[in-house]
Amino acid sequence: MMELLRIKVWCLLLGVLFTFSCKSGEDDPNPGPGPGPTPGVHADDFPAVDNSTASLNITWSTTATKLSHDVYFAEYGRVRRVKGDTLLLTYHYGTPGNEWDNIAIRRSIDNGTTWSAPETLMPDNNPSYYGFSNPDVLVLKDGRVMLAYTGRGNPDDNAHANIQIRISNDRGWTFGPPVVVASGRSWEPSMVQLPDGEIEIFYSSEARWWAGPGSTAQEQEILMVRSTDNGASWKMPKQVAYTPGMRDGMPVPVVLNNGKGIVFPIESVKNSKSPWMVWSSLDARFNYQGPSTTANSRRWLATSQNIWGGAPYLIQLPSGETVLSCQDAGGRSVGADWKKNTMLVLVGNSSAMNFSNITYPWPNLPTNEGAYYSSMFLKDANTIWLITTRNFSDGHSEVYLKEGRITP
Repeated sequence: MMELLRIKVWCLLLGVLFTFSCKSGEDDPNPGPGPGPTPGVHADDFPAVDNSTASLNITWSTTATKLSHDVYFAEYGRVRRVKGDTLLLTYHYGTPGNEWDNIAIRRSIDNGTTWSAPETLMPDNNPSYYGFSNPDVLVLKDGRVMLAYTGRGNPDDNAHANIQIRISNDRGWTFGPPVVVASGRSWEPSMVQLPDGEIEIFYSSEARWWAGPGSTAQEQEILMVRSTDNGASWKMPKQVAYTPGMRDGMPVPVVLNNGKGIVFPIESVKNSKSPWMVWSSLDARFNYQGPSTTANSRRWLATSQNIWGGAPYLIQLPSGETVLSCQDAGGRSVGADWKKNTMLVLVGNSSAMNFSNITYPWPNLPTNEGAYYSSMFLKDANTIWLITTRNFSDGHSEVYLKEGRITP
């Protein structure tokens, strides 16, 4: 009798549980097979539709100023203002066959009229690394300066390659020791600080596809690491952009004005057109169920112009317009040598959409010379600097500055 009673009680309990689970399924906002939303993941949201076009123009100087020191190969220049008339310039440099090995810094205390002698922040003298490259600088809200760059590990594998930072507490005059913030074969870190102080580093990673020295990774994704304590510690990497079969690369994040979100342009090497824009709301901070795609409207082609648009760089003007630089053959027959590309600059609206008004800061380059790997620096409300790598007929490269005047 007692055994029969226990069986009846268990059947009653199972019936209650089954009824509750069915009722919960009816109330579930994601009924059907498969799991519901992952706890802690932001619900899908989307950028506002913005069909406006920007009308301003940029007129480029016919002369240029060399910024790198006298060395066979200098590339990947970046300029930042740290305070008043003090500017910092970084780039990587090297000798033939060791071009991406050292990171230099130069300083100007007269708003770019003159520059100090180069100082090598990351010399190629560590046997654990082949060298250091792709420097980027972020001036934090508290006045400190953060330098991020690629550490090319020796041996060349995911355990030894990484993304590193160094922090300056005196506005870029001295820097603390290197700190690894992400491991794996990666490139091109670029940084942004959000309004609440969170720091995010976006970078290109082929770590998931890298099989070791001598192999070729066919795919690449954009990862992001974040710090909520001013760079003292870093979260695990988060995938923010990935297109199967492509090589998404070279992200440059911008926090858009008026709460319009975070956006970064990327190149897609195996696609005939770039750049692509990748978006997140400030609330989500790319913490979605999956990466941004054209299907969920958080990724879009920057322009309808027929360009490839590699190595993109994005800034926003105080007036709201966004400005995008990228490289392309420019209608020239340059063959397979991408360093013989030239630079294009386009103007978009305040949502980083509808880029048009193409200008060519380096017109009429011969086909045995090139302009590539540009960044931009807003010197003042009416003046843009394009910091360009110039490649010459003998194969060597130098970093140059071209000035652009903004007109309505």
